[in-house]
Amino acid sequence: MRLVLTEFVTLDGVYQGPGSPSEDTTDGFVRGGWLVPYMDEMFVRRAAEWLRLAGGLLLGRRTYQAFARDWPRITDPDDPFTELMNSLPKYVVSTSMGEGDWGPDWSMPCGSWLRRR
Repeated sequence: MRLVLTEFVTLDGVYQGPGSPSEDTTDGFVRGGWLVPYMDEMFVRRAAEWLRLAGGLLLGRRTYQAFARDWPRITDPDDPFTELMNSLPKYVVSTSMGEGDWGPDWSMPCGSWLRRR
């Protein structure tokens, strides 16, 4: 198995809350929404290409829960992400999550995937 990571991160190391100011205010974070103003047509095309190469999504519990809340509601047939986000397998690494409801999904206790070969 090959694992490729795609992560949106600023030059100074911020990856929290890229989508909106209220996305993730953990620990008083108030600078959410830093990515969206820079999403142009070229970025959307490139990100859609990356997603088409994916065989699944490896997510933490909080990201999975946010995506599971929002992505099933997106039904625009012209959105380049909708079909793949809703149909790709989701592998959720968590110590506290049980069954998910945005399938197909599999919950893996933290660390268990490190021991699999």
